[in-house]
Amino acid sequence: MVLDLAAVVPYYTAHLCAALRRCPGVETRLASITYQYDPECFRRFGVCNRPGLLDLTWRLRRLPASLRRALKLAECLINMTALWIRFALARPDILHVQFLALTGNRIPGEALWLRAVRALGIRVVYTVHNVLPQDPRPGDRANYRRVYGLADRFVCHDDTAARRMTTEFGVGAARISVIPHGPLFEPRGAANVAEARQRLGFVEDDCVVLWQGIVRPYKGLSFLLQAWKRLCAEPHRGSLAIVGTGAPEMLRAVEEEVSELALASTVRLELRFVSLAELAAWHAAADVLVYPYREITTSGALLTGIVWGKAVVATRLPAFERLLNDGESALLVPCGDVDALARSLRRVIEEPLLRRELGARLALRQSAIPRWREIAERTHEAYASVVCESPGFTSQAAST
Repeated sequence: MVLDLAAVVPYYTAHLCAALRRCPGVETRLASITYQYDPECFRRFGVCNRPGLLDLTWRLRRLPASLRRALKLAECLINMTALWIRFALARPDILHVQFLALTGNRIPGEALWLRAVRALGIRVVYTVHNVLPQDPRPGDRANYRRVYGLADRFVCHDDTAARRMTTEFGVGAARISVIPHGPLFEPRGAANVAEARQRLGFVEDDCVVLWQGIVRPYKGLSFLLQAWKRLCAEPHRGSLAIVGTGAPEMLRAVEEEVSELALASTVRLELRFVSLAELAAWHAAADVLVYPYREITTSGALLTGIVWGKAVVATRLPAFERLLNDGESALLVPCGDVDALARSLRRVIEEPLLRRELGARLALRQSAIPRWREIAERTHEAYASVVCESPGFTSQAAST
């Protein structure tokens, strides 16, 4: 059983479940509610989501956010209870946890639920998308230590995360499988750049800089806007597009900062969920992709950006440096250095040849990005190692 009960990382989960279905000897089921922003997400991958008992809140998008969150919490608790009953009646060999939404939102209960799941004899595999929340609060480390103490094996996306699990939480290296993240969205066929730019209303000779993702503090939007303000002190032929959704208070903060910095003439805000077709158009239209994050364990957004072969400007973080070489395939800047980010953005805006060279070199990195079939095979190996450790294990198949 693969668990992403609140659909926090739906595209990763959908890719993984679809690929696992093609692995011999793996029977995979998904426990997740419907992703409210893209209700067809799982079906598009041929994956059926079974949340437990209730799957209603995704239909209630017109309700106030606070009321919807409360209903989603109640739905999650009911589904956790229903899943435990289901497990007691038909026990899977493995519960593969993708995300624990309550723990991530500092709401207790999931550690007790995992303990009850383990009491049924079910092995737990945990994918460490983030070692700790990127916007940590007091008590987070203790909460995650309790959860991590209940997993039999961990999937980390790179060696940096694996080392942190060992040094910060005492997880033995033998209990960690390092399995890279895969690209979440890929272009289908050759992208028509001119058509995409026309569709989105960009001037032909403008350099379009794209930030795309879920708006959260750790993703550095304020840092980016401060650098863009510095850049706008002198004339340039660039437009910044900020595309993505997030919590209402986060979106309001972005809108207010753009207004306070008087950037409305060069910053385009598309603060909403965009469909996959729209997402492809934005990436096709962009000349530069920017990732001003202050913290990241792994970045599906960057992996997606790499397959588009665009120039990239990013902060100098280990997860980025693993894939990007400063001055060769990207321009990297220290996090928080407004002047450095402004200078790098000006370079890629004013030097078309540099943009093309960075994009072409980055495109060569695509061969280093694992595909989902390989990721599923390595995940299957992790399952097999856990199931083989179970007392009385005799079958070669793993039910998840």
